Amino acid sequence: MIPATAADQDLIAEVRAIVGERGVLTGEDVRGRSCDPFRAVPPLGPMIARPASTSEVSRIMALCARRGQRVVTHGGRTGVAGGAYAGPDELVISLERMARIEEICDIGLVAVVEAGVTVEALQNAAAARGLLYPVDLGARGSATIGGTIATNAGGNRVLRWGMTRQNLLGLEAVLIDGTAVSAMNRLTKNNTGYDLKHVLVGSEGTLAIVTRAVMRLVPAPSSQAVAFVSVAGHEALLALLGLARRLSTLSAFEVMWPDYYDLVSASGADRRPVEPGRGPCVLIEAMGYSAVLDRKIFEDFLEGAYEAGLIAEAVVAASDRQIAELWRVREASEVIVREMSPFVSFDVSVDVRHVEAFVERAKTLLGAAYRLVRTATFGHLGDNNIHIAVHVGPGTAAEETNVERLVYQALGEFCGAITAEHGIGQLKRAFLPDHKSAGEMTMMRRLRDGLDPDRLLNRDVLF
Repeated sequence: MIPATAADQDLIAEVRAIVGERGVLTGEDVRGRSCDPFRAVPPLGPMIARPASTSEVSRIMALCARRGQRVVTHGGRTGVAGGAYAGPDELVISLERMARIEEICDIGLVAVVEAGVTVEALQNAAAARGLLYPVDLGARGSATIGGTIATNAGGNRVLRWGMTRQNLLGLEAVLIDGTAVSAMNRLTKNNTGYDLKHVLVGSEGTLAIVTRAVMRLVPAPSSQAVAFVSVAGHEALLALLGLARRLSTLSAFEVMWPDYYDLVSASGADRRPVEPGRGPCVLIEAMGYSAVLDRKIFEDFLEGAYEAGLIAEAVVAASDRQIAELWRVREASEVIVREMSPFVSFDVSVDVRHVEAFVERAKTLLGAAYRLVRTATFGHLGDNNIHIAVHVGPGTAAEETNVERLVYQALGEFCGAITAEHGIGQLKRAFLPDHKSAGEMTMMRRLRDGLDPDRLLNRDVLF
């Protein structure tokens, strides 16, 4: 371990004076953490500051501005684009102690929370009041509200309720100079000046640190129907999606290509609801407010799909336990980590009409460059979002940039987006200018330069 310099010790002492002894981590307490959910990437800076209020964040930021101290913000550290990576000269500010749910309002249908609250904690608090926080993702137990705002996280039910942006009403944030910006709007309609939350959502911690938020809630659905089906091919898949979109209760349409399903189904009988080798598989979920009527509508949908020859095999969940088991097939990232590591992870958006052509083109380019190529392809087809894990042998990590170049080459041929919900972070920044117009890059730079001219916040993120 590299000993702290005198400057580091001075910084630690000044931060400790603001947040107290509990608010500072140093030494092995820093190195024992990881900035990446899938591999050990410890923070390299001298300390982690853990403020307990917006006021403390404000004072820390004012201190950093005076010292010219670079800052990286940490939430749940579940991001896979390197947005939480922290170098030797960067101070980490973790919002883990700011995890209070201040209010759940079942009349206004809002929740007021601190940024360190996890998605799962908010979901549970809302459920206790007969409400639902609809943003849902596999990392719900670790991902924080502040982190999902910073990345505009999506997840499993974007098709029904939208991304984090659509579920955010207001926020509070701290600028680089310590200025606290309170824009804790609770109103659905509010056209009073710039809507500042939309400036910050998806900005990946480069413009300010979000400390509190007002999140939109919905009445908790009283019915949930889930079917796991296999289809004959891509044309049948698109036709099934078109039919499913007629369901007013449709909440998820999760597709698993054979490379993904074969891998996961081989991991255990409890993850093999239908026989592999029959084309793509789909998890279809509908959530509504009338159990009897919703069940009838869902059954009619499945029957119509059968009659149209769109479904080869289907399993319909008959209990909450079976619903959870079917979702476990779709949320099997640990199987990919165990069976395919090292791998390069992709989170892209493609026009649904071109998804299959893109996937095949990417595999063709990879196959021409590498003798060994393994992939696992899955995603939220209803909202254009596809995930691909790529393994090209033991040297995959060393080939990461070239693998990305090939996949993004295929993506560009179909006018896709290089990230759908995970963000650019540090790991994709080299590719951003190829996928944004010159005017867009100029506007983003001007906005960032105006709020953080010295680039002290998440300096190496985005561009």
